[in-house]
Amino acid sequence: MNMIEKVIDWLRIFRAQTAADVFLLVLLPYLVAGGEFFSWFTLTLAFWSILVHHISFGHNTVLDTMLGWDSKDPNKRHHPLISKRVRKETALKVVSIGFFICTIAAITFVYYGSGNSYYSMAFFSLFIVGGFIYNNGISKISVWDFVPITICFTSLSLFSFFLIAKEFNEIIILIAVYIALLIWFQIGVEGEIKEIEIDDESNMLRKLGTKIKGSTFSMGSSIIYPWILKLAGLAVAGYIVYKYTMEWYTIVTFGVWAILAILFCYRLTRKRIWDRKKALRDMAVEEIISIFLLSFILIPIIGLLEITIILLVGIFYFVGMNALLWHTRLAPKV
Repeated sequence: MNMIEKVIDWLRIFRAQTAADVFLLVLLPYLVAGGEFFSWFTLTLAFWSILVHHISFGHNTVLDTMLGWDSKDPNKRHHPLISKRVRKETALKVVSIGFFICTIAAITFVYYGSGNSYYSMAFFSLFIVGGFIYNNGISKISVWDFVPITICFTSLSLFSFFLIAKEFNEIIILIAVYIALLIWFQIGVEGEIKEIEIDDESNMLRKLGTKIKGSTFSMGSSIIYPWILKLAGLAVAGYIVYKYTMEWYTIVTFGVWAILAILFCYRLTRKRIWDRKKALRDMAVEEIISIFLLSFILIPIIGLLEITIILLVGIFYFVGMNALLWHTRLAPKV
């Protein structure tokens, strides 16, 4: 195996294609708080957000393998740890060192930040604890797995906000609620749909009535659950527009992206012939729509140039990583 193939395998372990999500979840609240976009502090924070994604997602990959879950999943047979192209023990050492580096960096950000250091470190601690609880097998053995991971990434967003801000305000509470609903939907709905065929893993949707009978995917009465989450998230976003960013272009973009979010929620939840690859593609598009929606409605606060740069970086990174790692345009082979 040459050096390039080794690097690609490590990026697969880190599930690098989704780093753009964390990049946005860290930068948007930080900029809403008043962070200066064109600064070394912001640039360093952006790189750190990608590193912290790689380490936290890599930790999940390593533990799912070491605990035996991924070895039972036929969809994971091509992964580097399952195929033993990378040793589990080596990967565990790497993510452990990575957590130490990320934590030292977080402490440094708090030290040089101008915000509320107590709140910032408190939320970073919740990010670490929530992620460890989720990664340590809860994601496979509990139907409530969406709780710790929602706390985890919502807290990461609040960590970056309080690097600049001194106190809570209404808009960051609304943004945090939107992010929490976004993560909840990703894990509690999309993640459960993705693993619906794995019978020995706990699954809230399966418990509520979702099933594959023959080759037909059907949610039954459990279809209410994802729609409550999706419509609640759109309601929060709509209120942000109404209360804080009411401009003609935010109204139009909110309307367009809300319609797209509803369309792809329908595509994910409708009764259909089961095709996991198409479901993964729809999940990827739905996630892009949801995070882009938040970005667009915050343009009056953050700035058009700043949001454009952030989204372009996110798009090129996401598409490029999927092409490099999985040879697909949107959906990873996970």
